[in-house]
Amino acid sequence: CGGSLACSSLLRSLVVAHVFDHLCLTTSTSAAYMGTRAILPLLALLEVGLAFGGLSGDQGWHAVPLFRKPAVSTGQLELVEEGLNVLRAQTEPFAIVSAVGPTRTGKSSILGRAFFRGEHENIFEVGSGVTSHTGGVWIASQPVEVKVADGSTLRVLFIDTEGFSGVGGITSKTYEANLFGLVYLLSSVVIFNTMFPVDASTVASLNAHASHALSMLQALTDSGQLVQKAKPRLVWSIQSFNIYNLHNSGMAATDLLAALRNASRASGAGIAVLGGEAASSSTWLVERLFEQQELVTVRRPHASDEVVANLAKYNSTILSADYLHDADQVRAAAMHDLKAVHRCKEAGTVLTLSECTPQPLVGTDFVAQVSLWLKHGYILDRSDLELDTADEAETLNRLRERNRKWFDEQCATLNEELRTKFYWYREESADNAKLRDEAVAAVDKMMKGFHGAALSRLVESGVFWKFPGKGAMLVEAQADQAMQRCKETLDGTRRHMEGWTASHRATKATPAQELFEKLEAEAPKPSGGLSYKLVAEDSSCFSNAGGAGDIHRLHLGNGMTLEACAEAVSKKCECGRGFEHDKGNDGYCGCGMAGTPNTDCTESDDDFSYGSARYIMFNPACLNQQSEARKRALEQANAAAGGEDGGGALAAAVVKDYDAPKKRRQVCFDVYD
Repeated sequence: CGGSLACSSLLRSLVVAHVFDHLCLTTSTSAAYMGTRAILPLLALLEVGLAFGGLSGDQGWHAVPLFRKPAVSTGQLELVEEGLNVLRAQTEPFAIVSAVGPTRTGKSSILGRAFFRGEHENIFEVGSGVTSHTGGVWIASQPVEVKVADGSTLRVLFIDTEGFSGVGGITSKTYEANLFGLVYLLSSVVIFNTMFPVDASTVASLNAHASHALSMLQALTDSGQLVQKAKPRLVWSIQSFNIYNLHNSGMAATDLLAALRNASRASGAGIAVLGGEAASSSTWLVERLFEQQELVTVRRPHASDEVVANLAKYNSTILSADYLHDADQVRAAAMHDLKAVHRCKEAGTVLTLSECTPQPLVGTDFVAQVSLWLKHGYILDRSDLELDTADEAETLNRLRERNRKWFDEQCATLNEELRTKFYWYREESADNAKLRDEAVAAVDKMMKGFHGAALSRLVESGVFWKFPGKGAMLVEAQADQAMQRCKETLDGTRRHMEGWTASHRATKATPAQELFEKLEAEAPKPSGGLSYKLVAEDSSCFSNAGGAGDIHRLHLGNGMTLEACAEAVSKKCECGRGFEHDKGNDGYCGCGMAGTPNTDCTESDDDFSYGSARYIMFNPACLNQQSEARKRALEQANAAAGGEDGGGALAAAVVKDYDAPKKRRQVCFDVYD
């Protein structure tokens, strides 16, 4: 069927009808009844096989990494482009189903047997030893299409994760806390997978992970990143479950979940199922985090220990029918009322479904959201700090590099703020002079806050709790050095902007036409001669005609020297007389468009573009075309004005410097306080 749901449905109906017709035509009624009972398991297998018809062999399903383990145990998970590309490729609504839980409990197996049974049932690699096999977070390379309650089709991506409390790899409580928190945020449904028997320690473990997810939500809220999504659903699968223990207690799976939820008050039959004196002093946090919780018992895959230990070697046809039935129950529970990843219109953190009006996200938007969650949601389990045996010198060196980068970023922000304020208050007046002085004082005050801000950052890092004295001394010394460097930078910017303000006034006092006439007088007379002059520094050919965007500037390319830029301008007669070159911006080259108010790059001559230089060129090769363009512009201006007096004013605006309305530029900046 190649993944076609309609084809699968039709084929299923035809085969079932054929089997029953055959039984009724060839046997007596009683024999047909017995034959029907005998063939029902085969029909069930047929249903399962057709349900997975979308996973045909030529689709190339495989698992790719989404998050990589950090280099140090208490570090931040690292995004992997291969997995992000899977998310980015989703252009239609999609859901995510993830499996988490303790190590070596069969998470990878249950994902494969429940959702990819057949050729791809080992899509997530399954271990066969006692050490953790899956590392980090892995995602299926392609979604599976499933039908949801309203009859529509929804794409579903599946995620497998490294088991908690594993051996044979670098792990920590911090790593597991961040892994669970991120998977919680990513998922539409979380499958929490454990092994039978379950007791108070299992409940406490799930509760601890729930508390970590709440801590991550709090960290995101504190940083202004509200998680506007509905709560996911929880499917708790308990593997190798002895179903007779449940029957002997006269309980169903829902009763067991209730007993686990209220473990601290459990008694009688509940205690027997839990395997001893179940007690929990914690609040059951799961209900606060998940919209619904459902428990699914999963029986042993096979009677043989060898088969169970090496499930990846054996296909589903030899496994227990009970196990496969239970795997189907896991699938049904996960697919029930499945919702696409989304953002709620309503403000608030993890809302209930009734409170949320979901707006489905496409892959690119979702990746941007995940990046923010990873950046701002990091949490640290303090108990790991005592166990971290990282080399002291290496740790302090890493702190030194992080601090230097942070100081440089803060200084760059202050520098841009000072430059912007000087631009705002560039006109000569007593009020503007006072405002410029206040801007200098303000950035100086913020720079002197480097000490306190850096120490605050240190206290929130793991380094402080390991090396408080040495860490504080390092930050103090670095802050002094950073302040000295930043003061020199800011002083240089102040002098530069004072010089720019003065030269800007002088430039405005000299019309572009006057400069052009000087160039024309000085330029070589033979045809093809080329001559240009610097008009203004920190200035560009930016155009924003009536707020319509940069429409009167031609972009000629990057990677050019000034000479190459001038040569390119001289060969493009669509350019007017003005052009710009920005050496610091990858050698950017642009020009004003001939026959527009920006022909001399003066349409927005009040524009400040740090590092860019504006020139005017005498180019005999293009004089005729430029004149024609100016003539057409005059005619269009006159026609637009109906030949009345207003036309003369508009035409004059085309020829002379264009005095377009200016918008005050603003810069947003952030200094840690």
